[in-house]
Amino acid sequence: MTTLKPNESDASYLWDENPVDRYFRLRREITMMEAQAAATLAEIDGGALFESTGHLSATSLLRDRGDSAGEASRRVGEARGLQRSPEIREAFSAAVLDRPRVGLLLGAAKVSTEFFARDVRLLIETVSRVSMSDARRAVDYWRQAADQQAAQDDAEHLHRRRHLHVSETLGGMVRIDGELDPEGGQTVLTALRSLTDAQQLDPEDGREPAQRRADALVDLCADHLAHEDTPISGTFRPQVSVILSLEALRGEPRRPCEFDDGPVITPEAARRIACDSSVSRVITRSESEVLDVGRATR
Repeated sequence: MTTLKPNESDASYLWDENPVDRYFRLRREITMMEAQAAATLAEIDGGALFESTGHLSATSLLRDRGDSAGEASRRVGEARGLQRSPEIREAFSAAVLDRPRVGLLLGAAKVSTEFFARDVRLLIETVSRVSMSDARRAVDYWRQAADQQAAQDDAEHLHRRRHLHVSETLGGMVRIDGELDPEGGQTVLTALRSLTDAQQLDPEDGREPAQRRADALVDLCADHLAHEDTPISGTFRPQVSVILSLEALRGEPRRPCEFDDGPVITPEAARRIACDSSVSRVITRSESEVLDVGRATR
């Protein structure tokens, strides 16, 4: 086989290279091109060259050309930060730092201009040699040492950002989405890991990891509801309520069987829930007229 030499008109020589070497060389070249793009964006932003395209800002220009609002803002902020830090800009251009590490250091630069200028080369050397998680940890320690008040403010900012959204979707599924601050997040992660540890599960358990985490979260909530000290809401402790006919409990299909707040479930699911539940007998004259409600029994 003839090995082609590199030239500008034929790139087929790339495929004679070891795939692993080729991958990391291409990654390095991509990083260097990202650095060039950031430098060009800084030129556009600093010289107000976006005005020639009819835009009022570089961010507006990027959004108009396809970037999301968040990504456009990040790219412009990155370009401006690199202009203020020639050390990071040089390391980025040489692919010593990739873009995530550049963003990490530019964020740290806001803590203390004086301390960052003093330590920037040490920080570059450190984060360029370790994994991303270790890089974040190293920068966090530096932030605490550089400005304890700023580090505390950052922690409070993360705490204020915590949120959790839970909503029903089509088909009765429930969607969960949110963010937790580092302290709360570690509590949840530790609890879920404890309940999904493969060593504690049946070797024949065929659930996917994501399914195990989903089941673990349900188990945690079920355990909370099962405790006697659960806070009382109104006159009852919080509970999952199912409304069904006697026929549905016997397993007959097409009979009314649903949760109290709407979603329809199968008779099989209702019977499974009934295995560990309290039951209240309700006598009706018709579909809507209740004649008698019995006491809840196990």
